[in-house]
Amino acid sequence: QSSVAWTSVEGTDYFVLVHGSSASDAGDYVLELESTAPTPAPTSLSSTNDICDNAIELVTGTPISGSTTDAPVDGIPDSCGTNVAPGRWYKWTGDGNKAFVNTCGSSYDTWLSVFTGSCEALSCVVHNDDSCGTRSIVSWQSVIGTEYLILVHGYNDRVGDFVVEATKEIGAPTSSPTLEPTPKPIILGDCMSAIDLPIGRQVFGTNEDQPLVDLTPVCDSAPGYGVWYKLTGDGEDVTVSTCGRRTD
Repeated sequence: QSSVAWTSVEGTDYFVLVHGSSASDAGDYVLELESTAPTPAPTSLSSTNDICDNAIELVTGTPISGSTTDAPVDGIPDSCGTNVAPGRWYKWTGDGNKAFVNTCGSSYDTWLSVFTGSCEALSCVVHNDDSCGTRSIVSWQSVIGTEYLILVHGYNDRVGDFVVEATKEIGAPTSSPTLEPTPKPIILGDCMSAIDLPIGRQVFGTNEDQPLVDLTPVCDSAPGYGVWYKLTGDGEDVTVSTCGRRTD
């Protein structure tokens, strides 16, 4: 299955071809378009959060940049990861959903540790060393109103610049979507007959019994049986995927 993502230009038409990875691949697919606001640039805050009592609030969807250089080593429980690397403290309040925090945009080998309780009596919730390369991702089921203390520190005694961000859960829908059949274009080899692709709704289609489309000269793609769609940019980040079916 496939997924492509880019920042769209408002008012620009984009043409999307759903096709197989080779001339022999054809079958049913589910196509979905998502549009989200571009990720804001990291906010750089003061370095006063080198102790737990001065933890800085993390806002979901707003990355924060910082550095552990010249930060102190924090005495955290051994059960929650390495405690010999300097770190910076953040806090986030649970909303009852699954929480995700990552340092994937950092420039060094990070470690993330998450706690509940007071700074004097920390209780480990989850910790992680390597999930996106040598950077870290932690996730847990949050409790509404519970404050979580998050320590960004390094593997072993590593220090460096980091970006930390709390994000919303991205995954499959909790219930099966209602698939809406879409008509086949009149001439599949002509992108001008493309079908409008709605935002936030899954559409069902098939490339069986369709003409072969060869985009090798312009998109470095093997010829395949394909169906054309189009969308108009709104200036936001867009993702188009066919991850809901097994056709390659």
